Order: sequence, then structure tokens, then C-alpha cells
Amino acid sequence: MRDIGLRMHFFRFLLLSLWAAAFGAQAGLPDYQSFPASGDRLVLWVASERGRAEPELRAAQRLAEQGTEVWSLDLVNAYFLPQLPSSMDELPPQDLADWLRAAQAGGKRVVVYAVARAAVPVLRAVALLDPAQRNRLCVMLMYPNLYTAAEPLAEPDYLDVGKLSGLRVRVLQPRRSAATPWLPGQLDRLALHGAEVSSVILENLREGYWARETPTEFEVAESQRMDAMLLRELNTWGCK
Repeated sequence: MRDIGLRMHFFRFLLLSLWAAAFGAQAGLPDYQSFPASGDRLVLWVASERGRAEPELRAAQRLAEQGTEVWSLDLVNAYFLPQLPSSMDELPPQDLADWLRAAQAGGKRVVVYAVARAAVPVLRAVALLDPAQRNRLCVMLMYPNLYTAAEPLAEPDYLDVGKLSGLRVRVLQPRRSAATPWLPGQLDRLALHGAEVSSVILENLREGYWARETPTEFEVAESQRMDAMLLRELNTWGCK
């Protein structure tokens, strides 16, 4: 009986520990994977609602090897959420805003790279920053999904992401995405929120080309050099 009691006590302790760990992960800074580097630039890589893919981790590691530090954040994993676009809409923007402030406190030039629906919590977090913090930040969005609803041949409705004045935003849009015709409207919407916007078309690619079940040969090759693509866009953009 004494052994059973001890086991029950240990089981209750384990449950409480797991609960505390889960609560702590959601109440403070989100849990992220760090790829340290000695350079003066820090990329905050926020994966899409489909989670972090292996090619993204390889690219983060290669960026670090070339002197660009990366913090890789998988939001659906960090907050124990289903891999759905709607999960991104429910995330606490204050947590992400604190994460952005923590990144800026290190003194490096900070660029946020967010994929698909991850653009929503990232931009809402940026809107919570004070103007001086926002002016020091650059945001690169890979085929951002900012829509409340989208139907073929119709202009989509957009989510409200808050005030973005002083923020520099560059959109990377795969040419073969079904959402490419909506790019001008999406840029206009970001500008309406106060952002300084620009865009780049990625030729011969589809959304999530690095994680597709049946990628083309070109998409396979491009997924293996995502680090080179990001460095090219960061250096061409010249956001400092």
C-alpha cells in the first residue's frame, strides 16, 4: 500500500509539473530554437501554420554558419495548437511582442521572416511596439495570408492587424500561387495600415514549395538553397 501511495504521489507531481511547463510556455516568451552566430544581423524565422519543415531548419543552420543568427519559432508547436490557419488568429500578440523586444535588446539588426498565416500574429505583435521599436524592425513575409475570406475571381476581405506606421515590409510571392493575383491588393492593405511596402516575385515556385509531397525538380533545388535566397533578398532589400 505504501508503494502505491508513493507512486500516486509521484504521478500527481508529474502532472503538476507538466501543467506548469505548458502554462509557462504560453504565459511568457514562446519557446524557440536558436542558431547563434557572430554577425550583426538576427533573423526571427516564424514558421507557417503547417509547422517547421526540415529544409527550413537546414537553411537556418546555414545562415548561422554564414554569420546571420536565427531564432526559429514554430508557433503551432510552441502553443500546442492544431496545424490550421485559424490557430494563428488566436495567438496572444503580447507574447510575440515581448519576443520581438527581447530580440531587439541584443543590439543586432532584427529582421522577422514569417510564412503564410504566421504573418497575422507577427503583424499584430509589431503593432503593439512603440514607434521607435517599430522603426528599427524589418518584416519579410512569404506569401502572407491576411484574409478573412477569399474566393476565386473576387477581391478578398482582410483581417485587421493594427497600426504599422514606420514598419518596412517586403512580400515574397511565389509566381505559381493561386493568391498571386491578389498581391497588389494585399500590398495596398499593408500600406493602408501605415507600412512601407515592397514585393518580389519568386518565379516557377508554388506556396510551401520546400515541403510539398510532389515538388518539381526546380522546387527541390530551391528548397536546398533557401538560405541563399533569403540572404539575397535581405542584402538586395538593404533594410537596416
